[in-house]
Amino acid sequence: MALITVTDKNYNQSNLLYVQSVTNEILSQTDCKVESCVLGSRSVMKINCDSGYSDIVKAEIADKLAEVVAINYKYDFFSKEIKVSGLNSDEKEILMASLIAADLDEDKRYTYERLKNFDDIALDGIYNFRLQPLKNKWKEIVSYMPSCFVNSQLKDFIIYLLENKKKRVYVDCGRVYDSHFRRLRRCSLLGGGDKLSIVREVLLSNCGEVELLGPLPEEDEFYLKEFFSDKIYFSNGILS
Repeated sequence: MALITVTDKNYNQSNLLYVQSVTNEILSQTDCKVESCVLGSRSVMKINCDSGYSDIVKAEIADKLAEVVAINYKYDFFSKEIKVSGLNSDEKEILMASLIAADLDEDKRYTYERLKNFDDIALDGIYNFRLQPLKNKWKEIVSYMPSCFVNSQLKDFIIYLLENKKKRVYVDCGRVYDSHFRRLRRCSLLGGGDKLSIVREVLLSNCGEVELLGPLPEEDEFYLKEFFSDKIYFSNGILS
């Protein structure tokens, strides 16, 4: 048997629960036994798996932990460092999601390469001591941000970030699915609660097209139309 151990600060337990949730299928298929708990100041996840599956499981766990860094850690970093006026609270959350999405794949790849060979991972420790170049990159992004957004600048900015993106996602019953109809849950790694979860999930998917399979909350529908315009497709008789 092989043991993979992941820890983080105790207030980041939701990050480890996210990893456990989105890897549940492969963990079940490989008969892994998973334990999650909080021990003092640490959140802990232990995965016992057959040695024959350990490389596959370890790679999958590292992939999702890299997602945690590239979304949740980046969100916390930007929330502390980016101070812009001219936006309401909802618009600020949309801005955060779009900034995270802009380099999400690149940030995730960079982090994964520094996680993939470990059986014992202290995620916050690796972030603090092995990912300094990534944090420097984020600081540079912060330095480019305007101090104030006015009129349609947020809309124009997000439309610019969405340029040349081709993937399509599907929205059904308040849930967002990728092109293989796998449910996306990345928005749970952001702050801001559940409000505008659909539009933020869509932004985090790095898609260029959205297909709606059912009605949306009014605010989510408004912002999706603002950002995706004629790249929204309607099914089941839904009218724009």
